[in-house]
Amino acid sequence: MTETTFEEARRCPKCSSPGEEQKNELRSGPGGSKIHVIRCMNERCSWFDTDWIVQVNSDGTVPVREGSQQKTFPVIPGMTTEKAVEQIVSIQDENRRRR
Repeated sequence: MTETTFEEARRCPKCSSPGEEQKNELRSGPGGSKIHVIRCMNERCSWFDTDWIVQVNSDGTVPVREGSQQKTFPVIPGMTTEKAVEQIVSIQDENRRRR
């Protein structure tokens, strides 16, 4: 697993500005690691006021998340893109009728 510094990890993933650590959100993680909650304070960034976490291991290293940064969801058997779109449209129509 590759590693980075805390200063690099606290930079916003979107705009690369240094984020602000939320002091009241510091938590203990597995193996004596610390979980820091960082918030983007750049008002021009699409992640303004958005939090992310940075894990700092007990030896001071910061592991970098490997793999896809996007969420992945299990495939639903029999579900196609067309069926999913139909369900979304149906839900949106029902929500409009309720208003």
